[in-house]
Amino acid sequence: MAPKGSMRRALLAGVPLAIVATGLGWSAPIALGSAEAGAAGRVACSPAGTSGFSAALVVNTSGTTVSSNVDGTGCNLGIYVAPGANNVTISGITVSGAGDHGIMAENVTGLTIQNDTVQGNGVHPTHNLGTDKAIQLVGVSSSMVTGNTVTGNVADGGISVTDEGGGFDPAAPNGPTTPVASTNDTIDSNTVSGNFKGCGIIVEGWVPGAGVSGTTVSNNHVTGAPGMFGPNGPVIGQIIVATDAPGATVSNTTVSGNTVTGSFLSGLTVHSNAPGDSITGTMVTGNTFSGNNWGHINGAPQTDAIALEVNPIPPPATPVLSGTTITGNTMSEYVGIWQSWQVTGTTMSGNTFTGTTLLFTQPVPGGGYWMTASDGGIFNFGNAGFYGSTGGTRLNAPVVGVAQTRDQGGYLLAASDGGVFTFGDANFYGSQGGTHLNAPVVGVAMTPAAGGPQGTPGTNGLGYWLVAADGGVFSYGDGHFFGSTGGMKLNQPVVGMAPTTDGLGYWLVASDGGVFSFGDATYFGSTGGMKLNKPVVGMASTPDGKGYWLVASDGGVFSFGDAGFFGSTGGMKLNKPVVGMASTPDGKGYWLVASDGGVFTFGDAGFFGSMGGTRLNAPVVGSTGTGSNGVAP
Repeated sequence: MAPKGSMRRALLAGVPLAIVATGLGWSAPIALGSAEAGAAGRVACSPAGTSGFSAALVVNTSGTTVSSNVDGTGCNLGIYVAPGANNVTISGITVSGAGDHGIMAENVTGLTIQNDTVQGNGVHPTHNLGTDKAIQLVGVSSSMVTGNTVTGNVADGGISVTDEGGGFDPAAPNGPTTPVASTNDTIDSNTVSGNFKGCGIIVEGWVPGAGVSGTTVSNNHVTGAPGMFGPNGPVIGQIIVATDAPGATVSNTTVSGNTVTGSFLSGLTVHSNAPGDSITGTMVTGNTFSGNNWGHINGAPQTDAIALEVNPIPPPATPVLSGTTITGNTMSEYVGIWQSWQVTGTTMSGNTFTGTTLLFTQPVPGGGYWMTASDGGIFNFGNAGFYGSTGGTRLNAPVVGVAQTRDQGGYLLAASDGGVFTFGDANFYGSQGGTHLNAPVVGVAMTPAAGGPQGTPGTNGLGYWLVAADGGVFSYGDGHFFGSTGGMKLNQPVVGMAPTTDGLGYWLVASDGGVFSFGDATYFGSTGGMKLNKPVVGMASTPDGKGYWLVASDGGVFSFGDAGFFGSTGGMKLNKPVVGMASTPDGKGYWLVASDGGVFTFGDAGFFGSMGGTRLNAPVVGSTGTGSNGVAP
């Protein structure tokens, strides 16, 4: 897995359809042939079949027992169990030092890996592999990995079961043409800890027409290392069931009796990643989860035990995740079970939960919106949830804006003195409250859930920016500072801001419609220098970051770049002035909101209600629509 900031399995949205290995990092084989049962210590590297790898020990013969330690130093693999070498047993040994996998088995049945210590592998990992675990089963059936200690491996985590075919092996440079499934394998009673960069245990499908089915993951102890980072990244921990390439399938996985603690990601993630993927029939029972997703990377921006995730890919290629049964588990994280809106057929019963929210289902993006008033009152409509407000609380300064969390399970309010108030699953990363400001804060933006392939830089909804009327920008959490107009003489005050899609830049807009771009934000035009009927009061960016809208207090809308014009209230007589706008998640519409809480919809923006005609204690000052800041799978 990638370093902090791009860790979510959701980032596999951009997983390649074909993977080419480069930089294999081994010398030409010193000796050819195969070394099998009874080989002691380190041996010369030999070709690992047609995989494109080398191995210290190659097992070609069915029924072999490997009972001596293997040092894989200088080779890609410690032990390679070749296709057709069935009923092999690897028992009671230590496997260490390999560049990639400590043990790799391919297209075999009846394999037993038991009571071994697999440690210190992955020291020279091959680039661009789909998976590079310490113990790697590829196209393996009716096999068992049990009673092993898997620790200190640095390439990509602990234990993996996957499929292969179509010329592709996710765990090696070369793969077979014919699809090879993995079926009815068991990963039981292993201790998996201290493995860097990748997940502790993963059941993963990659190849259409192959698939992984009937896997049991039971009675394992999987631990992360909260707060620990190093040159090889964090210790991830977690168990994951995932499909990672288009058309892949994983079915009928049982995850039972495991103890998973301190994972950087969710304790268990079930993630349907790519177009046309399918994960069905996962049974999760009798597990104990605590302190997982401490990195707040996937699922909720808080700790969570179980995350059921589907990448936001539109129909007809939307991945499927259905029929998950969750029973008898013990969970103590902030969220027990977190699921994307596309997940179907989840059932749960008999779970013991001591956190805040047992089940959170992400709202369908674009299905609702929030408004905030200057007293911090919150008005929610459609599928936007209410998580609290400062209405009725005495504030030092009025609220000026609202921003939602990446999963729409919370929001934060910003006041003109730079005070920040968090609700639901929103985290507090700092504020300017109590600090002398040169100009009042006028807006707030949450960092986007960037998405993209592994290794893509960008934000993950774990921070925010405040902007002041002089264009001063204050950044918190994973919101970075890219510049400001603070200290510059402006023709008119700044009134709002919008981040770019990846969170590596932002735009500021002034009341005359002047636009200032920073970081990777591109300038597409402005109304600066134009005579406006009314001042600009806000802006919103398009989903791809290649355009933006400005809105004036009379509801006039100005579109730039790839932002489409879908209508406005310019020229209409309004009861109260417009104070802000929000775009729909697909960028094919927008909402305008007035200070009396009136809502005006254009394009594909739905109307879910308003406060128009209702007496308010304080005027509305801002709004946001569900999913308007990016969608976190």
